[in-house]
Amino acid sequence: MRLVRRLAAISVTAALAMSLGAAAQAETTAAKNFVRHADDSCRDRKGEYYVCAPWRLYLRNGRVMRLTDARVFTGTGRKSRAPFALSPHGSKAAYFRLKDNALVVRDVTTGKVRVVPGITWPSNRSMIEIGPAGRFIILDRGFSDPYPIVDSYSGRIHTLPVGEVPQSFSPDNKYLLTSRGEFVTVYATDTWTVVRTRQAAPSGALHMDGTTVAYIDRGNRKTHYIRFFNLATGRPAGNPIKIPAGEFGSALYWDRANHLDVLSRVKAGSSGDRTTWRWRRANDAMRVIDTFVERSLDEIDAVAGLWYL
Repeated sequence: MRLVRRLAAISVTAALAMSLGAAAQAETTAAKNFVRHADDSCRDRKGEYYVCAPWRLYLRNGRVMRLTDARVFTGTGRKSRAPFALSPHGSKAAYFRLKDNALVVRDVTTGKVRVVPGITWPSNRSMIEIGPAGRFIILDRGFSDPYPIVDSYSGRIHTLPVGEVPQSFSPDNKYLLTSRGEFVTVYATDTWTVVRTRQAAPSGALHMDGTTVAYIDRGNRKTHYIRFFNLATGRPAGNPIKIPAGEFGSALYWDRANHLDVLSRVKAGSSGDRTTWRWRRANDAMRVIDTFVERSLDEIDAVAGLWYL
């Protein structure tokens, strides 16, 4: 439902690549325990899938974690799924706990579960989305209602203006990028004041500087590019990065070490109800971080890196 101080506009890509090395090695090691995707479905005798308990988390190291404490169903009579979300890189999972209906954030790498103050299960809530490191959670709303965003540590709720759609948090959670029509807005999340608004600017992955946006240009059907835009100057920044042929760019995320990762769908590896996904380190020569296959049923699957807003 899937979500950077100022960079010189002349060479974003080169500056960001300098922080690779020991930090990248440490992150790769930790990422082995991150979640690739989650599933709450079973297959009946006719070969059709249906929602069943418990949620199962498929990790990058091959393990499958069963979340027996997570609510799966919205009620006893209806077999529709309760809200569930994965953080951008899959280190955290957010869900409503079965025993007390509390909204919780689970750290997949440590197993620790933290309760979000003041938020409990409501029968009319159907979707949640979680930002980097599980700090902020975007709550569901009516079709024409504004988005409420809860700080999962304090329980404080900030409601965005009507019509604004959250696009991405900076990886340190200091900024939030939203879009409304042809306008994008950056908020400082400590005060929820507007840092800047820019017309005719792309939305995408917000860097820790709160100024640089990375986005996927899908104008060419055969070849997708990652491009950069400086919201302060209103101009493109850095050099575009080509996504390899045969891959459909789906999502972009920065991390605190200035790595830019892209989640793509591999067209040649996808068939029927199976989809092949690939994580790449975009500003490290598109190095492959992880490749996995999952069923293409959005209504009962959650893929780390994708927001369904």
